[in-house]
Amino acid sequence: MATREKAEWPEDSANKVREKAEKHKHKGALDALDMIRTTLFGNADRMEELAVWWGQAAYMVDSETYIDDSRNNLVAYWQGGGFDSYNTYAINATKRISRNEGVFNEIAGTMESCIDIVYETYGDAIGFISECANQLVEATTNFIEDWFNPPGEAANMLRALNGFAQAVSDLIEASVRKMGDLRQMGVFLARQGSDFSDVKEMAEPAGNSGLWAVKPVPKEPAAAQ
Repeated sequence: MATREKAEWPEDSANKVREKAEKHKHKGALDALDMIRTTLFGNADRMEELAVWWGQAAYMVDSETYIDDSRNNLVAYWQGGGFDSYNTYAINATKRISRNEGVFNEIAGTMESCIDIVYETYGDAIGFISECANQLVEATTNFIEDWFNPPGEAANMLRALNGFAQAVSDLIEASVRKMGDLRQMGVFLARQGSDFSDVKEMAEPAGNSGLWAVKPVPKEPAAAQ
């Protein structure tokens, strides 16, 4: 999984936006700021840890390897009905484990896609804060240059705050739509996950020592006279 970095919170820009939003009692901009800081990123760090666990958990691969190794070792020395029963069990077990491993990987992939959306959305929202702060500074500068027109400053301030709130709203709407598409995949994977294939118990003949026979050692070819 690629290394992700959470966008740094723009303290100065956020303070500028908050100051003007409070001054003009702009609830939309204040709500957008609070939502970005406290809820938008959510618990993406923990979710990323879980995605890594799902994608890199070695339990399935290790189990499959151990069973394959045991079968490969036994086939060289044993024969008979008991061995045949165990051999069939081992083959079927690795098939089931391999299928379950595939579901693990698909779940991890879907989680990673969701996390990418969170990081991307948070980064874009941070960018909107800085952009709005710059627009507010420009509005203040324009007012200083033309101090005979205070309503013009207020209008420019409100325009910047409205644009900020709308941009964040549109961003969240687009992100939720993407998440909705992934949610459908998540429902499908959850259905698969609930249908994990258990490894069945070995058949009785595999545990019957009387049905295991050591393979005869191949005779060396007679030396040429």
